[in-house]
Amino acid sequence: MKALITLALLILATASSRAQGEVLFLNGQIIFATVADRFVYITGDPGGPPSAKLVGTNFVAGLYYMPGADQNMQSPTAGTQAGALAMFRAPTTSSPGVWNNGAAGNSRTLDGVAVGSFATLQVRVWDVTKYGTFAQAFAAGEYGWSQPFNFRAPVLGDPTTAAYMEGLRAFVTNVRLIPEPSALALGVLGLVGLFALRRRK
Repeated sequence: MKALITLALLILATASSRAQGEVLFLNGQIIFATVADRFVYITGDPGGPPSAKLVGTNFVAGLYYMPGADQNMQSPTAGTQAGALAMFRAPTTSSPGVWNNGAAGNSRTLDGVAVGSFATLQVRVWDVTKYGTFAQAFAAGEYGWSQPFNFRAPVLGDPTTAAYMEGLRAFVTNVRLIPEPSALALGVLGLVGLFALRRRK
């Protein structure tokens, strides 16, 4: 009898966890149904002149959400973080401006958002080596965040693409980049060469 009760509880727990909405936390390297710029930039306007796309494993992207459509997310403490943070790629990447979920996987559960219902999502970016939380980065003025967008949690049987963040659009961060060691070394070498040249003269 105890075994049957335990089994029934396990089935209920599984069903309950599956009833929560899920989203694929990706902004690149997949084919979205809608064509749009979803990269993360450092400076400039994605709709205007070319801008640098964000790179560096010290930068992270977090997915934040609130149940319901058109919720007000324009506060650094608004919403709930969905799952783990994702790191941006190294400067040598062939996919700049795109985060990498790594071992955490691409799927994020939206607790309190039932399948078939809406949530308001927002992506927030900051330097996790300087600030432990997004709120701290926001207070220091070194952050970036997307415009909030609506997302409908796909129902069971919908194609995988239904879980894509179609409403996400590119956004610009005002984070501060730390020069790569190679660039610093070249700068120092140039200064040493200039100093030596002047001494000879």
